[in-house]
Amino acid sequence: MAKTIEIVKVSTTGDTIRYELWDNTGLGLLKKQKVEAWVKFHNVECFGFSAKGLPESILVLPITLYLLPVTWFYGVELVVPSIDKRLYERLPQIYNSYSKIYGPFKEEWHGKVTAKTIVENKIPESRFDNVIFFSEGIDAVHAGINNLGKSNVLVTVPSIEGPESSSKEISGQHFLVAKSRLIREFSAVSGSDWLMVTNNFRMDIFDDSKIQHDLRHIFALNSAAFLADGWFGIKYLGNLLSSAPFAYAMGIPTLIMGSAFEPIENQPLVNQDGANPELSDVIKFAGISFAGQDGQYMRRSQKMKNIAAWCAAHGKKIEIWACCKDNAEQCCMCHKCMRTLLNILCVKEKPVDWGFVNFDEKKFSHLVRFYRYYENNPCWIWDIIDSIDDDTVYPYCDKLLHWLKKTGYKRYFKRVRKMKVIRKWLRIVKVHKYPHYVKVMFSKLAGKKLE
Repeated sequence: MAKTIEIVKVSTTGDTIRYELWDNTGLGLLKKQKVEAWVKFHNVECFGFSAKGLPESILVLPITLYLLPVTWFYGVELVVPSIDKRLYERLPQIYNSYSKIYGPFKEEWHGKVTAKTIVENKIPESRFDNVIFFSEGIDAVHAGINNLGKSNVLVTVPSIEGPESSSKEISGQHFLVAKSRLIREFSAVSGSDWLMVTNNFRMDIFDDSKIQHDLRHIFALNSAAFLADGWFGIKYLGNLLSSAPFAYAMGIPTLIMGSAFEPIENQPLVNQDGANPELSDVIKFAGISFAGQDGQYMRRSQKMKNIAAWCAAHGKKIEIWACCKDNAEQCCMCHKCMRTLLNILCVKEKPVDWGFVNFDEKKFSHLVRFYRYYENNPCWIWDIIDSIDDDTVYPYCDKLLHWLKKTGYKRYFKRVRKMKVIRKWLRIVKVHKYPHYVKVMFSKLAGKKLE
């Protein structure tokens, strides 16, 4: 009997698309045998958008693209009620691109997509030129200031940015409020319209822990991209394209995202993660495709300089969101916050003015000097340190920045990796933490998520 995951029902209620999924694989890939999934579009009243009336082959795009990767490893047949003809024809290229970046995958993992109908969709008359994906980070803000005006729609999909759903529901709601405020404010600055898209994909669909474990230990993926962001990176673009039905309804042919590309010592490397341009380039459907990524060959430090210069020239104020946490305020301690704070400090700006209200110069300097700022890839450290000028007096964290410059990225990266190992072993002697460790161990053995 074929192992299938089937989309058995698609329905709409104005600003929301709902799906009913069935896991008939016997592998427990979904969290339940029957899963209710949804995508919701916010601020649609400004566009006159309604999901009702869109072709079924367009309505199923978000869930089809999100479910697709399981077919590559488990020999699963994905059964969809209908599929866009151009997307269906692109499936081999999509598989090959992901195999190149995250694999190589084995050919027998290829899987299968079965559609009851294949529909050639013609994109409606265009009302806008571009969707600009806007996560509020440096890359996204730079893409935003490079694509200003009413011909563009800023789109944020907050469920992508939060690496973990908060165990406290109110925290997650505060996160959405914060993201909504930031995109509204940038919309006013840039003159573009805005849309927020939310979904329950990450929270309710896959048994992510099981799949991540299988990919690492059973399928033995060990590419640089997989080691960097794993299963979550493989799903990244699928989640981002929850916005696809809106783009189709508005006749928007081009999707633009800021590049996360980063070189090291000016070598032309490509970011090894789910935002890789080689992956976005192959995804096409219903007359819609990604443009070349904004700032693909521009260093992050230069992007921050450009953003600061643009704001100064136009008398505008912009907040940047980089935090890994899904809270209303940025923590100023995670690696994304730390990286962005250093970029801001290097252009002689005050972090609080850019949305980092919890920034404390003394605490931040302590985290950096004691090697608690950790990046898996040294390219970020190199770019930051290389952008520090020996002859400049910085208004904030001047001593810290010059200490970093003197230390150098290679020595800093080597020391921070060493300290990470030392701290891991030091946890063993913290006897008062043993009850917590026992609880974590039993939770993992039972396959339960620790609350």
